[in-house]
Amino acid sequence: MIHILTKFQYHPILIADGNKSQFILGPHMDLVSWLMIGLLGGAFLFGIWFMLVRKDDRASRSMTIQRQDLTRRGSPDFSKAHNEFDRKLAEIERHLASKRRDERAVLLAEEEARKSLADAAAKKLIDEEKSRLADEEAEEARLKAEYEAQREAELEEARKLAEEREAERLAEEKRLAEEREIERQQDLEEAEVVRQAEIEALEESEELEAQMASEQAERDLLNRLEREGAKSSEVQVSLMWDNYNDLDLHVLCPSGERIHGGNKTSECGGELDVDANVRPETKKPVENIVWPDFKAPPGDYKVYVHHYKKHNKRRSKDPTKFRVVCNTGGTVAHYESELSHGDPIMLVCEFTLDAPEERGTEEEIEKSSMEEETEKIAEEERLATELEETRQIELAEAEEQRLAEIVENEAAELESIKATQEAMKELKERLEREGAKSSDVQISLIWNNYNDLDLHVVCPSGERIHGGNRESACGGELDVDANVRPESKKPVENVVWPEGKAPGGTYKAYVHHYKKHKKRRSKDPTSFKVICNAGGEIKEFEGMISSGDAIMLISEFTIDDPEKRAAQAAEAKAKLAALESGEWDGSDSDEDQ
Repeated sequence: MIHILTKFQYHPILIADGNKSQFILGPHMDLVSWLMIGLLGGAFLFGIWFMLVRKDDRASRSMTIQRQDLTRRGSPDFSKAHNEFDRKLAEIERHLASKRRDERAVLLAEEEARKSLADAAAKKLIDEEKSRLADEEAEEARLKAEYEAQREAELEEARKLAEEREAERLAEEKRLAEEREIERQQDLEEAEVVRQAEIEALEESEELEAQMASEQAERDLLNRLEREGAKSSEVQVSLMWDNYNDLDLHVLCPSGERIHGGNKTSECGGELDVDANVRPETKKPVENIVWPDFKAPPGDYKVYVHHYKKHNKRRSKDPTKFRVVCNTGGTVAHYESELSHGDPIMLVCEFTLDAPEERGTEEEIEKSSMEEETEKIAEEERLATELEETRQIELAEAEEQRLAEIVENEAAELESIKATQEAMKELKERLEREGAKSSDVQISLIWNNYNDLDLHVVCPSGERIHGGNRESACGGELDVDANVRPESKKPVENVVWPEGKAPGGTYKAYVHHYKKHKKRRSKDPTSFKVICNAGGEIKEFEGMISSGDAIMLISEFTIDDPEKRAAQAAEAKAKLAALESGEWDGSDSDEDQ
């Protein structure tokens, strides 16, 4: 007997031989295998059916023979035979029914056995498959680790090889570079020999010409400096040119400070005492930067020239040729070049100064110091005289202004007091008209048209009191909100706290122009007053605001906690009682001690 069971990807084949059973598991079978299995299964089923049908056929043929024998004997009574036939037929049907039941039971038992065996086989297959997968994963992990280790080793070997090749390449390049440098130096030495020969040939004539030009330039420079009343010293930088253009001399000191037309006197002692052709005044201009003798600090200096402006007077043209003469501790050097308007600032030269004691003898330095001290004393006396004269004039003017301010302030103070009294009177009348409250902490807003202005107060807690939040958690209340409709031309808004209950901290008062009513053509800007009672201190503020303006901060004040305000009030009350009774004269001597 052969049965085919299918589960997962495998097809177990059961071969039954007596009491022995064997499972053969194979992979997915092709079409020919399925056809063979179908053919064999059909033959098996046909055999069973043939055996059943053949047995019934034998019984039918036997009954037919008996009937034929009976027919030959004549016409007997067939009732008994008929009954016997029915009885036999019933027995056959019972036998067939019993046989079919037995066969179904056998088939069911075989099916259950097949299912059990198939489940066991499937479970075994699943376990084997899991074990196989685990083994494969372990093997893959091992192979991966081996591959990674091998790859890392190969990479390390490749890096070492690359480093070795790079070192060889660098060494070769260095060798070639050294060879090229040796050849280049040889070429330079040969070229220098030729150049020196050429220079020596021209040096005598050029040196003579340069010397003559330098002497002429120094004479020209001295003339221009004397003309401008410029100073001279052992450290001096001068610039001269020959047109109406405005060139500027810049010197960068060792400290990093730059001396030029915008910073004529430096902290290091240098001074630009001549700044030429800011206006086109001369065709032979000069600029000069000088330090007092032996006062220039040691260090590195840089000299620049800038073509600041091209004047149109007498058609001055560019480029402008110039000469810079530097006296660096007794050593004079000349530099020539040219600039056009729009060119960047040009670095002309650099020099380094030694310390003052190294640039001159002790006698020269002492003489220079005495001369400088004398000049300084004379200058200080002159400045002191000028300052004293200026001070006396300023004192007289200040006294006149002070007297005028006293008179003006007295008048303004009187006007302010009068205006405050009138404002408080007006406020009191409006608050009484609206039945508003009053206390030791109170903020009020008044104005004089039908527009709707809103008073906003920010409490120390950050909560805002206004028309949309009339009662705050800190106890403040907006008890009057005016002109929501255009009802009054003399409106008032009032934010108040119960007496002695306002929390300590900082308060901010704002005014907002909420709406411009058209009743009686109310106009903007709207003038207003804000009156604050900050714990007994009255403050008045005025302002103007128009519809559409941003909310305006008017006042900001800070008050103490209620307990501290109560203690201060009690103390003031006690002092007043003591003063009235004569026990206290009003002095604060005890407190000062």
